[in-house]
Amino acid sequence: MHFVIYCQDDPATPNAREENYPAHRAHLAAATVKLLVAGPYTEVNSDKKIGSMLVVEADSIEAVRDFAQRDPFFVNRVWNNVQIHPYIKSTDNR
Repeated sequence: MHFVIYCQDDPATPNAREENYPAHRAHLAAATVKLLVAGPYTEVNSDKKIGSMLVVEADSIEAVRDFAQRDPFFVNRVWNNVQIHPYIKSTDNR
């Protein structure tokens, strides 16, 4: 199954994203779910990163929750809101 992980950064920890980026990338590289697409999203008309969006493939939402909750961005409060939803891919124009 596919899942989308939608994460909003915590404005109270503005430096946490850059401080934890290497550990976050290492976590993604060792992913326990199949990482399909991942990256930050930004404020409109800016390159200021304000969150992350990941699309993963996994056997269960529990596996996705475990993966997200072990991410250094979650552990170190880069993200203050994480939502996980099943995702149905209906178009892929790559």
